[in-house]
Order: sequence, then C-alpha cells, then structure tokens
Amino acid sequence: MRGKLSLMVGVCVTAISSPVIAQTADDSIGFEEIIVTAQRQAQSLQAVPIAVSAFSAENLDKQQIQNSSDLQLSLPNVTFTKTNFTSSSFTIRGIGDLCVGVSCDAATGIHLNDMPMVSSRLFETEFFDLERIEVLRGPQGTLFGRNATSGVVNIITARPDLSGFGASGDVDYGKYNSVRLRGMVNAPLSETLGIRVAGMYNKRDGYTFNTGTNSRIDGRDMYALRGSLRWEPSANTTVDLSAYYFRENDNRSRVQKQLCHRDPTGVLGCLPDKLANESPNGDATLASLLSSREFFGTAVSPTFAALGLGSIYGDDGDGFLGSVNPADVRTVNVDYLPSYFAEEEVYQGKLQQTLGDKFTLNVTAGYSRNTIRSRTDYNLSTQRAISGSPGLFALAAFAANPATAFAFAPIAARLIPNGPTGNVCQSDIDYNNVGVFGANAQPLCARTSLDLDESSQSYKQYAAEAHIDSDFDGMFNFLIGANYLRGETTNNSYFVNSFGLDYAAGILGAAAAASGATGGRAVFRASPFFRSNTDRGLLNSYGIFGETYFQFNDKLKLTLGLRYNHDKKSTRARTTLLGGVDKLAHPEPD
Repeated sequence: MRGKLSLMVGVCVTAISSPVIAQTADDSIGFEEIIVTAQRQAQSLQAVPIAVSAFSAENLDKQQIQNSSDLQLSLPNVTFTKTNFTSSSFTIRGIGDLCVGVSCDAATGIHLNDMPMVSSRLFETEFFDLERIEVLRGPQGTLFGRNATSGVVNIITARPDLSGFGASGDVDYGKYNSVRLRGMVNAPLSETLGIRVAGMYNKRDGYTFNTGTNSRIDGRDMYALRGSLRWEPSANTTVDLSAYYFRENDNRSRVQKQLCHRDPTGVLGCLPDKLANESPNGDATLASLLSSREFFGTAVSPTFAALGLGSIYGDDGDGFLGSVNPADVRTVNVDYLPSYFAEEEVYQGKLQQTLGDKFTLNVTAGYSRNTIRSRTDYNLSTQRAISGSPGLFALAAFAANPATAFAFAPIAARLIPNGPTGNVCQSDIDYNNVGVFGANAQPLCARTSLDLDESSQSYKQYAAEAHIDSDFDGMFNFLIGANYLRGETTNNSYFVNSFGLDYAAGILGAAAAASGATGGRAVFRASPFFRSNTDRGLLNSYGIFGETYFQFNDKLKLTLGLRYNHDKKSTRARTTLLGGVDKLAHPEPD
C-alpha cells in the first residue's frame, strides 16, 4: 500500500508556445490561437505556463505523423520506443519507463480524451480522425497524478460537429502491396444531437524476407473503428459518448535483425567485441546445458550421460553451428514464423456542465480492455537437425529395455513418436504448464528445435474523474477535483520454448521414475518450458487535487497546487521451469 501527498508551487513569468496550426484565429494579435486542455480546462496555449507541444489534425497530416513513432520526430526532448516484450515507452527529457513488471508505474502519463490509460496498445495503432495531440513536458503530478513524472501525452479525438454534414477519406497504395485507408462521416441528427463514425485500415506484405521458408514476414494487418455521439440539450450542457475498437492479427516480428560475433568457447553466445553476421554459440543456451551429456551425467548419474543431445564443450552441442545469418538487414533465416495479435476496446463518456456564470463541471468516465499476444523465433536462426543424434538413439534404447521401459517409453512416445530418426516433438505454448506431455497435447514437430518465445497479457480498467473550475473576472481562480482508477492485469506471461527444455523435463522425470522414486509411475518435470507468469495484478488508485491561480498582471502568475494520491497494488506471480514432478497423462480416446 502506498500513499503520497505532494505540494507544488510555481511562479510563471512567461508562457511557452509551440508553432502549430491553430484551431481559432485572433486577428487582433496577428497569429492563430491554439486551444488546449493542458490544465484540465480549455485555454489558449499562450496562457498556459507549461512546456506544451500541440498538434492539430491539419498539422498531423501536413507533417505525416501517422503514429507515435512519427510523433517523436517533431518533438524536442521526446522519444517513443518499444521496450522489452510487448510494451512501449514515451521518454520525455530522458525520463521514461525502464521497468517491465506488472506493478511498475510508467513515468509518462498516457491519456485518451483526458482519461488515463495505464495500459494501451499505443505501440500498435495508428492515428486517425483526431482533434489534436498535446504533449506536456515536465512533471504534471498535481493535475494528472500518477504516472506523470516526466510529462503527459493527451490524445484528443474528433467530436461530432452539429453545424452540418461532413465526410472525408483517403487511400494510399505503396510498395509491398501496402494499402492504407482512413475515413470519417459526420452527421447531425438534429440541432442538439450528432454522430461521427471514423475508421482506419492498414495492410501490407512483410518488409523482411525469410530464406528458411522462402516467404516474407513482418507484415501488418490491422483496423480500427470509432463511433462518437454528442448531445447538447442546452447551451450549458454537453454530453459526449464514444466507443473505439482496434484489432491487429498478422505476422509482425516483435524483434528485429540481430548482429552477433560468435563466441567459440561457448561461455557467451556472442562476444561483446564487435558486430558480425554470425549466429550465437548454442552451448551458451540453457536448453543446451540442461540437455547435455555433462548435465545428465552429473545431475542424475553417469548411467544417463549417453542420453545427452550433445556436449557443452564441443561443437556437437551447438545447434547453431553452421547456421547462416544473412548479411542483409531485411533478410533472416528462421524456422519458426512470428505472429502478432493485439486487440483493444475503449468506451468513454464526458459531461461538461456550466454552473451559473462562473463555474464549470467536467465529469469523465470510461472503461478499457486490451489483449496482446506475440510470438517469435527469439534466436532469429535455423538450427541444425536433431533427428538421428546419438542421444535420441539412447532414449529409444532405454524405452525398449524391459527394466526401464515403464519410465522411458512414455517419454519417448511424446518426444520422438516416429523413432530417433524421425521428427522431434516439443511443447507449444501451454497455459496448463504441461506442454507436450499433456493428455491432449498438440506438439510442434520438426527435424530441428523450434526455439520460440511468447509475450502475452490482458488488461482492463475503470476510470472516473470530476473537477470544477472557476472563471472569475478578478485575479483569483481555482480548480478542484477527484479521480478514481481500478486496473486489473490477468495472465501476464512470458514463455521460452525449446526442444532441449522438453527433453530435459522428460529425461529427468524418467530417471526419477526408473530409480523407484515415483512408485512406478511415469513422470516428467513441469513446466517443460520457462514461464514467468503474473496471473493477476490489481491496482486501486484515487486522488484529490486542486490548484489556485493568482494573475497579478500580464507577465506574472502564481500557481499553487496540492494533491493527495492513494495507490494500493497487489500481484500474484510465479516463475516455473522443471520445478515439480508431474504424472505423465495418457491421451484421451477419440
């Protein structure tokens, strides 16, 4: 549990602006005025004492800013990068999100229509039909609370226009059969009610050619839809409702080309002295170690050393030996094709109510849900064949020996169902942690080890905020508000699968059964792959905040801010690899 009380006092001498296309014009001062909500209320950018960059819809189009990666090219002190696994990070003035745990707080607040998005698919989606994007640089804790140490990125979508019908769209076609569509339809249903529907579609072939399958990978196939409704029952009341859906399902690779100078000793996979177009030394991998003759001979008994797939001190244990790493940065040689799936839903409602002549009430509430699941060949290489190795012949011999058949035959039936010269079978991603040894397993079978990893997560949140701000004629004004957010992460997992890990799980279990330790039962060591899993993470957060403003003259303004935050977090997590003995399940009859 964590509570935080923060007090922020600032004196503003000059306002900071950004040269962008404006929303309204002021002929008396000779430049276009930019309206932003950087301080939770509509204000001219010239009057906001914060370092703000604002991009209108027209500005985004002119600068060809189609996603967050493009946005950083037009912003000082801002970078947007993909982080480990399937997350992303905005870094402002060198401060970003360097933590990958479920309980971590990002340093940059991401907001959609003023609603905080603790987890979003900002890395995958593209911008379409926006009113503006605001980037606030510097700590914004008083008004924006948690996750605003370095600043805030606030994306404002376009709202229905009640003044008349409108529609727009554009189509792009380019290399790699790239097709990009964007469109919008705005329709007033009455003088007080209007709707707006917008969407985008993006599909292209992969930029990367895989020589292993003579096909392209790293393509895109995604679309998004957003519907908005605006109701203005009176001059003092505005109600906005919106629903958004995004989906991506393609063969995009989560990792890009890797350069490696192979370590001939096998102590390291790659040497840190230079970059080269080589493959890592497989002797340095955990899968090679746990399936080696040395490991079985010392961790189990010398009797079982012959079951090793190779030696960690020789080339016969290096599955990457002789693997070709193409020199071209857009060419790879992989034996497991990547997949990428992302989905997001966001529902929002906003009420703006004028209270008399001097006060305005703003209430924002919403629900969001997103899922991400990506798989890739984490070594970006094709290993040499395992079929026919001496260790597999030894496994077949143990399986045929009447003294050890009860322990080894079931293991051999799962790992080498067609004998030591046939394809080897390994675990696919399995949330039950049994993989290839499960009763209804659907293994991955090939002549090589298919080294793959998967990063996945599901997240949902509820958020609400209300604030009242004043508009007095004198030097004094204020803003006071409160917010609440509840977020839940489920099934945050990172898997690493390899035949060597399955092989170790089976051999270690069979050796234990053969020694009589399992009472005559055939067993394996679970899980037969590496899995770091947070099956549940909860966040409950609320805050009370306020600011007062004293405008002494056109050049001097004093802002006093006070905020109380209360965050309560809980996580439930575990990491498994060959950690427990599990009974070998028998396939269920058809």
